[in-house]
Amino acid sequence: MVVFGVVFGGFGRPAWADKLDEAFLEPGPMQALGLESWGPIAFGPTDLGGSEGLKKELPMAEWLTLETAHFRFASSLGAENLKTVDRARLEPYFVRLRAAGLKIPARPKKISPRVRLVLIAVRAEDLYARFLALIGHADGDFPAARQPEGEYLGNGRFLGEADKFEVLLHKSAQTHAMFCLDHMGAKVTGALRWHFRDPHKLFASVPASDSDLKKDRWLWPHIAHNLGHMFFAAYKHFSYQPPVWLDEGLALMLEREEEPLSITTEGEEGTLNEDVRSSDWKKELGKIAAKGEPRLATLFPKNTLGALSELEAASCWSRLVFLESQFPGELALFLGGVKGQLDAEGYPTGRDLVGLQRKLLSEHFGWSPADFDAAYFAWLPGFISGE
Repeated sequence: MVVFGVVFGGFGRPAWADKLDEAFLEPGPMQALGLESWGPIAFGPTDLGGSEGLKKELPMAEWLTLETAHFRFASSLGAENLKTVDRARLEPYFVRLRAAGLKIPARPKKISPRVRLVLIAVRAEDLYARFLALIGHADGDFPAARQPEGEYLGNGRFLGEADKFEVLLHKSAQTHAMFCLDHMGAKVTGALRWHFRDPHKLFASVPASDSDLKKDRWLWPHIAHNLGHMFFAAYKHFSYQPPVWLDEGLALMLEREEEPLSITTEGEEGTLNEDVRSSDWKKELGKIAAKGEPRLATLFPKNTLGALSELEAASCWSRLVFLESQFPGELALFLGGVKGQLDAEGYPTGRDLVGLQRKLLSEHFGWSPADFDAAYFAWLPGFISGE
C-alpha cells in the first residue's frame, strides 16, 4: 500500500483515516462504487509508459491513480479541510460511500487524497450517465468499432471514441505546465484538453493550484465543464470541432448543474487565459432579455471559445437550458445530427456546420434561427424570475 504523508489537525492522521484509505482497496467497496483499479493503469500518451511512467516523469508529486468503467484518473491533490457547508454539499456522496461499507464519520473534518479522488470519480460516472440521457442513448449503444449499418455512432465504446476518458489533476501548476509542454507541445496555465490519436481518447490536464480550485466546491464543477467538452467532442468520434455556441453552452450547463454559481471562461481553443469564477448571471440574462440579443445568427459564426463575450456565453448556456428543459427529445436528435454528419463516401465531415444546423433546426424543431430566437426570448423572463 502506498503511504501518503498527510497530517490531520497537526497531530498525525487519525486511525479512522488510515482504516478508511485501506478499505477503499478492498474488492467489496470498490465494486459497489464502480472502481476498477488503483493501478498500475494505462494512462496518457503511449510514450509515457502509463501511470508508472507518470510517477517517474513527475517524481516531485505523490500520485494516486484510479480507473472506473469510463475513466482513468491520476491525481496529486492533497487532503482538504471541510467546513459545515462542504459537508452538507458532499453528504449525499458520503451516504453512498457508507452504503458501500465504508466508515465515514458523521461529521468528517477532513478528506484524504484518496477520498477526494473517489468523490471525483463517482461524480464523473454520474455525469457520464447524465450526458447519455442528454443525447438519448444507452452506454451499450456504442459498438467497439464502426458498424456498416444503422446509425453512425463513431468508432468506439466510449461515446464513439476507442478508449476511456482520462483526467490528470495537479496540485502544482509546475507539473501541469511540464506535462502539457512535454506531451502536447502546449504552453498553458489553465486546463488543457487534448485528443490522443493513438489510442483514440480524450484527455484533460487540470491544474488545481489557484486558490479557488484548491477546494472541491469549485474544482469539481470546473472538471465537469471540461468533461462536458470532452463528451461532446467524443460523441460519434472526434472528427471535427462542433459549433462553438453549442459546445460551450453544453459544457456550461453541465458545470452549473453541479454548482449553480460556477463559470469557467476559456481563451483560444480552450487552452489559454482560463478563469473560474462565481456568478448567478442574472444581470447578464437581464441585459439579454432587454436587448433581445445576441441572436442565434450572431452566435453561428463564432469559431473559437475565446471569441465569445460574457453576454454571448451566458446566452449559449441559457439557450441549452431552454432546449433541454423544454424540448429534450428534439435536442438529443439535434446534437446527434450536428456530431454525425457524413460525406458522400460515408466519412465524418464538418463541412458547412451553419447550414447543417439550419437544416436540423427545421427538421427537429420546425424552426428557423429567428423562430428559435423568438421561442427562447419568450421563455427567458420566466427563467430569470425562477418561475
